[in-house]
Amino acid sequence: MQRLLDIVNKNFSLQTDLSPIDNKNNSEEDDDSEVPGRKTQYRKLGTFINKATKSCKGDSLYICGTPGTGKTLTLTTLSKNLPKNKYRTIYINCMDFSQASKIYIEIYRRLSNLKSTKKGASESLELIESNFFYDYETDGDQELENLKKKEKTVILILDEVDVLIEKFSSILYRIFEWPTRDSSKLILFGIANDLGLVEKSLPRFAKIGMDIEVLHFEPYVESQILEIFQHRIKRVCKEYGIENEEQKQHLFEPETLEMISKRLASNRCDIRKAFDVIRRLVTLKFEQHIENADCNDSLEEDPNEVIDFEPNQYCFTMELVNEVISEFFESKVVTNMKSLPIHAQLILFSSFLTILNFETLYKSYKNHCSIISFTPMGKSDFSLSIDSIVSNGLMSMNQHKLESGRVIRLLYSKEELSMAFKDSIIFEPILQELNSQ
Repeated sequence: MQRLLDIVNKNFSLQTDLSPIDNKNNSEEDDDSEVPGRKTQYRKLGTFINKATKSCKGDSLYICGTPGTGKTLTLTTLSKNLPKNKYRTIYINCMDFSQASKIYIEIYRRLSNLKSTKKGASESLELIESNFFYDYETDGDQELENLKKKEKTVILILDEVDVLIEKFSSILYRIFEWPTRDSSKLILFGIANDLGLVEKSLPRFAKIGMDIEVLHFEPYVESQILEIFQHRIKRVCKEYGIENEEQKQHLFEPETLEMISKRLASNRCDIRKAFDVIRRLVTLKFEQHIENADCNDSLEEDPNEVIDFEPNQYCFTMELVNEVISEFFESKVVTNMKSLPIHAQLILFSSFLTILNFETLYKSYKNHCSIISFTPMGKSDFSLSIDSIVSNGLMSMNQHKLESGRVIRLLYSKEELSMAFKDSIIFEPILQELNSQ
């Protein structure tokens, strides 16, 4: 069991993705042509690079989105898969420099294939612009084109470029001028977290005649998170040696991954939080393994161990997943549910309807009142309770219809409701009904 848990933990660690440009730490199965959950963005980036390459000109692109949305991984994975005889990639994290101007030194060193350099920032900048990105003096366009065809396309990735946007915009503007030079076959990517910072800098580029495209990475949706999970589990099975398709299904009890993905997406969590959930599952499973192990059992890793799961036996059960979800998401949603008056809480239980509006909800609420022997509120008080639920961020309502026909949208799940009231004696019969649906 320990070997399996170690492999799961490793494959749900972001460490496996930190240096995707360097193939040394990547096994063959990791060398994917696309990135799970980011196929659209991967293809857009590929199209952008191909277009610039065919034109024999430089170009630049801003990539932005909140942390943990796959910006760096998608771009660096793509660059890793480009033909090495046509492209060379330089990846630089702008946060690595105490002085922003030292970026010039690092770019010069990498362009010149030097292990180290004693050049200062000013000299490095001068050498970059005189040796690599300069304006040709040629007898015609054909000679210029012939010279450029002999050179590899340089892909320069500047990660965490927010630092330059905020404090050192002159350095950023200088670097973004390089793709516009006659000699340049530079494809420049700036990666930023905050879309607002990008939008602030773009008008300034427009004033100096530079039209820079923007690619925005939205937070992962449920289906994308699930796709990433399934991709990682495929890695786990291959490394652990599970080849039987039926056995692969026994790593996670049915619907557990879907539940985790839904919860993460509804809370707009980034993929790092998703991996945190899985690694916490591994920790709890290992603790259970130690507690249940016979005193004569060895807990040392067996390099040849492959567990043969029995029917209805799962490595990560729904019970274990619920425990972890409870840890991670005993959140504002659950807290707000618990803080509502009891009749408002009863309305929450009554809300899982195919057609949900004021009238259908009121009817369902009255039915649930009869189950637990409560006297239902009148419509006036019921409406006030709905307003209270909405103000707590648990429902939203279409404001463009009459009260009785207003469409209601739930902002919580059955799992969250069950979690909030799992120990309630009053709601026990309704909880049983809810969980059986």
